Amino acid sequence: MIKTKFIHIVASFLILTTSYSFAADSTSSDEEFIELVNTFELMGGAEQGFEIIQAADFAWDLNSTELQQIVIYGDPSEEGLYILRGRFPAGVTSIPHTHNQDRFVSVIEGVWYAGTDASYDINQTTRIPAGGYMVHPAGAVHFDGANHEAPVIVEIRGMGPVVTETVPITPAP
Repeated sequence: MIKTKFIHIVASFLILTTSYSFAADSTSSDEEFIELVNTFELMGGAEQGFEIIQAADFAWDLNSTELQQIVIYGDPSEEGLYILRGRFPAGVTSIPHTHNQDRFVSVIEGVWYAGTDASYDINQTTRIPAGGYMVHPAGAVHFDGANHEAPVIVEIRGMGPVVTETVPITPAP
């Protein structure tokens, strides 16, 4: 249904813009184009399923010393796309682990520290500031989190069901 509506909208837009471009070469005005555009009902408003979550809507417990996760779309334990936000308080990192599915991570706020081994040594991590991105390939051992200076918020996307398995800490040589 949505795919059909989208195709209809794109086709209508192409017809509309093509028609306007030919008409624009003659005597059409911008007002006529706007009037023509306004005759198209692309899609209604709220009934379409739009969902907006502002940063202030995330109810993080700022006193927590634990990793907090909020699922904002889907369910990581079920088949399909999921999106979650994670907040690592200052000094909190995950222990070395793997996932059975690829995961795609964007740093939303703060600086995230990502280790790509089982050393669990924050000094051997890559610093990824806000706006940065990382892929966790399925089966790849890693650990990540915040250093002792400040918390970090990341957004993680993937396909479920995802299974996370911890691995033994192996100090770097």
